[in-house]
Amino acid sequence: MSQAELSTCSAPQTQRIFQEAVRKGNTQELQSLLQNMTNCEFNVNSFGPEGQTALHQSVIDGNLELVKLLVKFGADIRLANRDGWSALHIAAFGGHQDIVL
Repeated sequence: MSQAELSTCSAPQTQRIFQEAVRKGNTQELQSLLQNMTNCEFNVNSFGPEGQTALHQSVIDGNLELVKLLVKFGADIRLANRDGWSALHIAAFGGHQDIVL
């Protein structure tokens, strides 16, 4: 997505692009996207169709760099997914000790 497209993006379009970038797990791509989405209607703590935030999904995937990036951009580590699990619960259950610490 170009800088011009990001400056005029709509909330649904922005959320879709964000969720797709998280699923890809590419930290550099997501960082660029987050930095350029400051003018968009966008919520880093939005829930995807599976009831997870981007942070939850990154923890499930064991992607420490993505977790750090999302927290830097305001991801709420206290939010629970639709099953009532926080990112910390997911990390501990999944054996992602590097994320738990």
